[in-house]
Amino acid sequence: MGSLKSSLGKVARSLAVPPRRITWGSQLATGYDRLKYGLYVAWERPEILLTLADAKERAKEINEPVTISFTEHGDLVFNCHPTGRKGGYAYHISRSDVNIFFSTRKDNTTPNIWVDIGSQSCWSPGYNNIIKEVKRLVATLGGHIVKDVVSEVHLCSDFVGLDIEELPIDRSEHWVTRANRFHCYQDRTRLSGITIAQTMGELPPGDKDSIVLRETGISFGTGDIMLRIYDKSLELKRSATKQSVFASVWQQDEYDEKPVTRVEYQLRRDVLRQLHVNTLSDLKKKRSGVWKYCTQEWTRFALEPVDRKNRHQDRAALHPWWREVQKADFKTPLVELSRIKIQPSRNINTLLDMSLGCLMSAQTIRGVTPTIENVIAQSQAFIEEGFRRLHKEKTIAGKNLFDHKMKLRFANIWPMGFQPSFIQAEWAMG
Repeated sequence: MGSLKSSLGKVARSLAVPPRRITWGSQLATGYDRLKYGLYVAWERPEILLTLADAKERAKEINEPVTISFTEHGDLVFNCHPTGRKGGYAYHISRSDVNIFFSTRKDNTTPNIWVDIGSQSCWSPGYNNIIKEVKRLVATLGGHIVKDVVSEVHLCSDFVGLDIEELPIDRSEHWVTRANRFHCYQDRTRLSGITIAQTMGELPPGDKDSIVLRETGISFGTGDIMLRIYDKSLELKRSATKQSVFASVWQQDEYDEKPVTRVEYQLRRDVLRQLHVNTLSDLKKKRSGVWKYCTQEWTRFALEPVDRKNRHQDRAALHPWWREVQKADFKTPLVELSRIKIQPSRNINTLLDMSLGCLMSAQTIRGVTPTIENVIAQSQAFIEEGFRRLHKEKTIAGKNLFDHKMKLRFANIWPMGFQPSFIQAEWAMG
């Protein structure tokens, strides 16, 4: 999900333009890229925990997730995992990149449900939709949500059409920040991003800037508040599925590999508490204020190197692009869901290419005469033989292996709230 507006270049003309050409980007998309929160739930039917315990035992028997459905209609289908997570959350269910953890604790000092909405689901079908689906799940299971608490949120703005290498963001002397960590990272010889991070508590005295160059890869850093500015298009090259999602978010017919620079703030519980953001409702009301704090108080990007020696950081003129960053709009309603097509978590064209490559290798190994008609005919027979063999096999728990694997893939691929017509309760629960 994202709200779109034209980035203005008027401010750029009012300030001295840096030597390198700057393009400010033709569009700006804002939203959440990840959201973690906890729920305090009172259970009317605590036997749901027994259902989860049974599914977990079945998963442990075969050492991989099993499918579980919580309704007669098969519309709340999840994968139940053989392990939980630290903090007393014994049970773990998932759907696409949404992970939900259940605890058996009854002391009401910590949430007994913990939800982690990943990047793709935050945008498609959208975090608001996922939150509604989680509420529906809890109600279906006989639970009453007493309160919620936000644990972590990633606020971001995408500058579509702006090449990250046209900004001097890798120069620490241009940054005015309260952070105590600064990292610059590269992909081969190309700048791919920076991170600025702070762990809460009293910062060490003296110069807090240090630069670490990495030839390849991405450094995510650690901290209770963190800024990442990175080349989003470079990241998307590694994920064909996300290309489809973000093309829709950016209101493009298809992904065209145009440059996109992302500005992303990651805030954890300690910082959110100090900003008086405790609940999901707080976050919705105050997200613009959170962005304002992050871009105006916690970090600022200056046009020229900052005069730290004479303590003149506050006098530093802002880079004109950073003024546009500060203006990112989180108040207006995000793009309507109908405008963003719900996408599976796997790209069908990528899977098809992989399948064709595997089949060609298999037929080469088998010594099949390499003509198009012969390879097609032999591959069809090869596929049918493999699927029928899979259909005859059983899991350790005695379930049909073909059905088991198909159910797992459904919950892995399709997001919460999506139910194709072929899904029926008997199939999902069988």
